Amino acid sequence: MKIYLFSFLLASSILIGQPQGDRPPVNAIVPFETSVITLPQTSEDYSLFYTYKIPYRLLIFERNNGSFEAEFRIMVEIKNDDGKLVARDIKDSELTVESFEETNNPELLLQDYLEFKVKPDKYNVGATIFDRKSSGERPLRPIKVDLEKLQEERVLHPIVVHSEDVICDSANSILLANAGAKIPFSSEDYNLIIPLIDTSITKLEFSLENNNEIILEGIIDDSKISKLSITKCDENLVLTESSNSLSTRNFIIKNINKKLQEGELVLKLKNDDNEFDEEIRMMVVWFNKPISLFNSENAIELLTYIESESVVDELLSEDEDDYPKALQKYWQKFDPTPETSFNEIMDEYYTRADYAIREFSSITNNNGSKSDRGRVYIKFGKPDKIDRQSNSLGEVIEIWTYAASQRSFSFIDKIGTGNFSLIEN
Repeated sequence: MKIYLFSFLLASSILIGQPQGDRPPVNAIVPFETSVITLPQTSEDYSLFYTYKIPYRLLIFERNNGSFEAEFRIMVEIKNDDGKLVARDIKDSELTVESFEETNNPELLLQDYLEFKVKPDKYNVGATIFDRKSSGERPLRPIKVDLEKLQEERVLHPIVVHSEDVICDSANSILLANAGAKIPFSSEDYNLIIPLIDTSITKLEFSLENNNEIILEGIIDDSKISKLSITKCDENLVLTESSNSLSTRNFIIKNINKKLQEGELVLKLKNDDNEFDEEIRMMVVWFNKPISLFNSENAIELLTYIESESVVDELLSEDEDDYPKALQKYWQKFDPTPETSFNEIMDEYYTRADYAIREFSSITNNNGSKSDRGRVYIKFGKPDKIDRQSNSLGEVIEIWTYAASQRSFSFIDKIGTGNFSLIEN
């Protein structure tokens, strides 16, 4: 039964609704991300790319003749250390989707960039975003850029990219992760490109230290000299080449995130022959991390829907500081990809819990995970079919059908409060 349950968990799709006003502040981990990527030009200037990514579900959509529309504006300003405005640009975007479900889909993202030509100097790059449908605006924290120091260090900030190429204008292109210079904690594979201004360096010693533990170290000799730039291909941002860019030697560390955990990452690069010794700090971030996992004690208690009381009690008997490790160890035995740190089953389970907490609350029960529908949803996932009907007493009945397991569950709301009770299994 256990094997069947977790196979079912892995196979079923993840369903996440629009953010609600009463959700905890940690919901900010939803990947609205901005980053600055700087690449040297043959003119001795730099191209400064301000990239951004915003999920559709963070935008306000209005219905218009059967479709849903959103409008978004971003304004970017670059100021020097004296506060003098060096450059400003604005970009407007309009989105149209055909269904409400698309406005909720966490995989649909608006991605774009603004490019500036700047001299080697110190800058503060700030931006303000505007949701044109709500008239709301939000200034973002400025990003500091020191191009003078960059020239001295000879290494540009690493660029996080997807491991799989995409076809753009009939040619292979490298897809940017566009995660705000962070490495996603994810089931996907990501590579790290390290551009060096000094193209004479042909190999690097490196080490990756994640949360004060050496995860990987060795020699990188996989590199290519190219003239990097950034462009938009369909709805994605990709690395491309430009004749206006200065050649850099670009080293690559493949599948960098396989063994990484959430937290700090320190990349150390060294080449004794060239007197090259650099240290770069980054973060590994679980974007769209289920809210239910932010409190490990609550996350353990949510196991009651699939585990015995004795197992849950045993986990809760651990020292409170050890709850995260105990929870991770529990889920390891169900991990479909044990060669990676990310556990898809664990993510699926707590994503379901988030949905249940949010969507199945009622007037009499403000925690939807403790409702009958919530418990069934967490254990079995999204039903293939939901039928709603009324009986002779005017009571609302919901019937959930799961095709794969040939099971159905019936729930009834007897007093119209939205609290459905299980009446048939």
